[in-house]
Amino acid sequence: MSGVIGAYANREADGHWTSPYQLARNLCLFTAVAANVQPIDTVFVNFRDAAGLRAEAMEAARDGFTGKMAIHPNQVEVINQVFTPRPEDIAMSEEIIKAFADNPQAGVVGIRGQMVDRAHIARAQRILARAEAVAQQG
Repeated sequence: MSGVIGAYANREADGHWTSPYQLARNLCLFTAVAANVQPIDTVFVNFRDAAGLRAEAMEAARDGFTGKMAIHPNQVEVINQVFTPRPEDIAMSEEIIKAFADNPQAGVVGIRGQMVDRAHIARAQRILARAEAVAQQG
């Protein structure tokens, strides 16, 4: 793709995406969420750099991606570790859903000292759905 737009590179020296590719990645994230499909981050091409893969996958998860493409089978374990909902994420998601179910008229509820609004329900439901999918794969 970089050659198509005339770019010399798609990554900065520190490994982060250059501006046009950050934009493309962000638009893919927003478009996937708007279409109600899983936003999957692109590949990390250095398949021998597990630490770099983990760091990039963690950034992607932080940003809202729910998975990452692998370019090599050795990357699958790290990707699965990063994107599988953690027990604390599952517990918080269950709390959010329960709090709003118990207070159906509320627009905002307090959970663990934080204000949580209705937009968090969708995220909680997505986390629980991913956790259920992982459990079914067993």
